[in-house]
Amino acid sequence: MDCSQCRNVFRVIGDAFNAPITAEEILRVAAEALVDEFDLKGCHFRLLSRDQKILEGVASYGLSEAFLNKGPVDAEKSVAEALVGKVVMIADCSNDPRIQYPEEFKKEGIVSLLTIPLTTRGQVIGVMRLSTDQTRQFTSDEIESFQVAALFCTSAVSHAMFHQILGHVSDTIRSSLDLDDVLNAIVQVVTEDLRTKGCTIRLLDAKEQHLELRASYGLSSRYLEKASALPGKGVWRAIEGECVPIVDVRKSPLIAHPEEAIRERIASMLFVPLMIREKAIGVLSIYTHHQYVFSTDETHLIQAIGEQCALAIRNAQMYAAIKRRYDVVVDEFHQWFEHYLTYPTHPES
Repeated sequence: MDCSQCRNVFRVIGDAFNAPITAEEILRVAAEALVDEFDLKGCHFRLLSRDQKILEGVASYGLSEAFLNKGPVDAEKSVAEALVGKVVMIADCSNDPRIQYPEEFKKEGIVSLLTIPLTTRGQVIGVMRLSTDQTRQFTSDEIESFQVAALFCTSAVSHAMFHQILGHVSDTIRSSLDLDDVLNAIVQVVTEDLRTKGCTIRLLDAKEQHLELRASYGLSSRYLEKASALPGKGVWRAIEGECVPIVDVRKSPLIAHPEEAIRERIASMLFVPLMIREKAIGVLSIYTHHQYVFSTDETHLIQAIGEQCALAIRNAQMYAAIKRRYDVVVDEFHQWFEHYLTYPTHPES
């Protein structure tokens, strides 16, 4: 392998990182560079869907739309080994049981396929798939270069996921002043943008003694009933103003119902305080499918999301309070006016 190939690929990817383009565009640039430098048939990136069952295409180069749209890619069938962090080499796609659509691969002219997992802090979020039109065995140096490129691409995806959510939360906040609408929209945005298992928002009651579940997304009613009855020490620690990560729900003393979390297929949690003027009004809870260690930058970003959520909640609460007072004034005016029409008073003539 020529070292200049690696330099060219990493230079192109590095330039893409510094350009004002989306994560999908960065991946497309990386795919083109890999295909051109390593004489490949094509390259495409797929990310795990939020429910961890389907691999969704996000960027590609060298492959037809017909092939890319051949049907849903079952994560368990086609790349099971890659999804546990292994590099998978398939020399003959037409006769390998791990290929979900062998006829489509044949029509596309794909003979060999190399699948590289996209991994961040121990969690596989998708795959990079490199295809050739001739039987090919990649060298260990080539595979190592592909893995390094995959790390750069994973970083781009992860970075984009955690930053695009800020814009989506801002849009959500501006979309409504109804508190329930705002809360339900926030938990959905957080869950879908971060591709997590689920998300909840709990708010302190008027006496600040109890936490009330106000919105949830992605979690079963059984789990919510158990978790709401006794949130656990981790949630209450978040009320004190700190982010509380739970890397392994099976071992943490900070959650009240580890058996229910395991049943729900929750691996990790993050409790984020919703702060207003250095005082928590509630907790945003994020639940992941697999064990995940949130980086310092990610935690700071999620704290910023929590601050936006808290501000949106307070604005919605203030709006609701003003609306209630307005409704009372209008109602009193209508009562007075109806009374006036029924019992009019006239000046003496």
